[in-house]
Amino acid sequence: MSGFLSGEAFAVDTKTSGTLTGLRWGSASDLPVLALHGWLDNASSFAPLASHLSGFQLLALDLPGHGHSQHRPPGMRYHLLDYVPAVLEAAEGLGWETGLIMGHSLGGAIAGLVAIAAPERVKAMILIEGLGPLSESETKLPGRLRNSVEGYARAQTRSSPVYPDIEPLIATRARIGAMHETSARLLIERNVREEGDGYRWRSDQRLRLDSPAFLTEPQVLACLEAIEQPTQVLLGNEGLLAERDTLGPRLDALDSNDVRWFDGAHHLHMDQPEVIAKAAREFLSQFA
Repeated sequence: MSGFLSGEAFAVDTKTSGTLTGLRWGSASDLPVLALHGWLDNASSFAPLASHLSGFQLLALDLPGHGHSQHRPPGMRYHLLDYVPAVLEAAEGLGWETGLIMGHSLGGAIAGLVAIAAPERVKAMILIEGLGPLSESETKLPGRLRNSVEGYARAQTRSSPVYPDIEPLIATRARIGAMHETSARLLIERNVREEGDGYRWRSDQRLRLDSPAFLTEPQVLACLEAIEQPTQVLLGNEGLLAERDTLGPRLDALDSNDVRWFDGAHHLHMDQPEVIAKAAREFLSQFA
């Protein structure tokens, strides 16, 4: 992990999601960029990129239940739309009243919703391997809701296991995420805590449960069409979005004039930070 800049830890209180944490790179005088990570990741997702984005203040948030951020109370669920007020409240607490957002995967979907919910607070966005949330047909809602309720009920009596060694967790994350081992290590080390002779997940394991409801694809397209801010889209040729039949219509709905493709998988901002930082800098510099 040598070569990565150590971010400055921060914590901010929010009304809807308790205390949220994160990492900050750059100085207070630099142009602030709010960075939102992907599902089951955390603020360390942006550590490799920060090393190549001097001149910008990168404010990487641990989303609720992720990283070092507070978990939702017992019985509460995690839903995509609930992240929007959490992000806006955290941003306000950090002094980020209006500015730029960078989002990866789930963080990209959240960034788009934030831009719709509070357009006056978002000047522009960078979406990395994230172009709207997952969607499914409305006919699947009854089954999804049932599975979600049952899953959360079972989770009330289940505790997170203790793992004797962190290395298998890192290897599994790298394999499943098709990412470099050094990138997986950054994420896992922030998502676990030492306990006794082993490691226990610090992130809330309820994040892995079924969401009670997805948006439909027409709803996602309507959201993308509603985004008015300049938006850069960075995609990997081997990423999760490359082969989805929804990608073309979603790009058309967003109508961005800055869509760039790179050799790489879903976590290309971690595995190829210098290349992604160059593209991001070209876009962000327009708003300095």
